[in-house]
Amino acid sequence: MRRGTVDRWVTPLDRRLLEILAAEPNVVRAARRLRIGRDRAVYRLARLARLFGTPVAEGQRGGPSPGGTSLTSLGRRLVAAGRPDRPPGNRWTGTYTGRPSPAVRLGPGARLEVSFRAREGASVTVEVEPEAFVVARRPAALSARNALRATVLAVRPRADGTAELIARWAGRPVRVALTVGSIGRLGLAPGARAVLYAKAVAVRRVTRGSLRG
Repeated sequence: MRRGTVDRWVTPLDRRLLEILAAEPNVVRAARRLRIGRDRAVYRLARLARLFGTPVAEGQRGGPSPGGTSLTSLGRRLVAAGRPDRPPGNRWTGTYTGRPSPAVRLGPGARLEVSFRAREGASVTVEVEPEAFVVARRPAALSARNALRATVLAVRPRADGTAELIARWAGRPVRVALTVGSIGRLGLAPGARAVLYAKAVAVRRVTRGSLRG
């Protein structure tokens, strides 16, 4: 397993969740220890399974731990190979505005719709995970409130069937996580135009000491 893939996609929250499940195979108790809901914990496990193409955990039936959730071999490798201080995927600082709807202005032609509230005019830092984007070659009828018209700069395939797409939007680099198959189907090569869609809830406010994920 390549270190770069783990560092980029396994967030500190993901890794902590996997570490707890390695010691105590129960997703409900793991979620309680992390002070998150069970549904969020299940979502994080499903997200990792989609990214790597195979489950990181599997449910157990019967035996001494009925209803338990234990790590697969991939999950155990992620615990061993991951590290909690990975660099952020996409992080920008801008000015919060509540009019006409909550957003962060990053500069001329660069605005991200958000779902959180902040003080009008406050400087805020936001982050969007690479896997939070949906990519299309042209405008599409999607519910996502952010549509970033970008130009592909580079595509970096990985041995595990995933790829990192680097694009330029409003003068800023954007990193997107896709499968190699999606890259091919969309014809995403350097110089290609694309629209990167992200929901407002995917644009998270970064605060000092916050746990990402």
